[in-house]
Amino acid sequence: MRSNILPNEFRGMMLAALSGILFGSLGLLGTKLIQQHISVVNMLFWRFFIASIWIYMGLIFSRKRLILPPNHKLFLGKIFIFFTLCYSSGSAFYFIASEYIGTGLAMVIFFSFPIFVTLFAWLFDHLPLTKTIFLALLTVIFGLYLLKGNSDVSRHFMGVLLSLVASFCYAIYVYSNQHLTKIIDSRTLTLLTCVGATILFFIFSCYTHTFFIPKNWLTWLEIIAISVVATALPIQLLLDGLQYINPIKASILAVLEPVITVIFGVLFLNEMINFQQVIGIIIVLIGAIFIQFERLPMSQRQLLFAEGESS
Repeated sequence: MRSNILPNEFRGMMLAALSGILFGSLGLLGTKLIQQHISVVNMLFWRFFIASIWIYMGLIFSRKRLILPPNHKLFLGKIFIFFTLCYSSGSAFYFIASEYIGTGLAMVIFFSFPIFVTLFAWLFDHLPLTKTIFLALLTVIFGLYLLKGNSDVSRHFMGVLLSLVASFCYAIYVYSNQHLTKIIDSRTLTLLTCVGATILFFIFSCYTHTFFIPKNWLTWLEIIAISVVATALPIQLLLDGLQYINPIKASILAVLEPVITVIFGVLFLNEMINFQQVIGIIIVLIGAIFIQFERLPMSQRQLLFAEGESS
């Protein structure tokens, strides 16, 4: 047996872990901007606009081409309409939900998206729903029930509902992404999605008369932070990490995202969480991880354990 993890695998784990930590700052940075009376749609416009520039510059400096499939004009049209709506809706509903139940609890509920992805796979890919998957589903539902705490029932219900809608929209994006990455480079797909979200939120900002260009340098620092530190950079780190570790290990490390979001919410946003809700958070995260593991083919599960034993 080897006494330490292979350098490449350790590197992949560190990249995926750092990605989850940086993603965890999304709720904090977004809420800070909203507290400055910046609308959700305007904040998300600047987030995706600057993130698009960062990702595009990264492709240029890495000398990687935008890899597009045949008939890419039709394909790009579908990406802008379908992917943009799903990803953008998930982002918007998350921040709206955060105003009801806080960034931490909203992110934990959002993290239940693997449940919806599994249901999509059952409906469209004929994935068998095993007893384990049903158990994971019930586990997440029970965890969500514990998250109710002692807060106002109607306000809590609205926050949970919006978080679940955000999770559902993001699950559509993830499920579709799994199929599209077979024919298009993941970085290219990410760039197209961010550009599409930029256009959509710009239109909404103008329509709701909430678009404006910040003049405060501190606001610009927070906008750059949410665009680069909490969006573009963690995406790049995760994609780089997946070159060295398999997706299930990356999924387990992704638990850091809601955990960091909860910690930041308590420390910097004065969000209150009681013991019952802590238990609910743990249960939801365990259920979400478990269902991702269950969806792996048996051969990949055996490979995962083989890698762990040889480490």
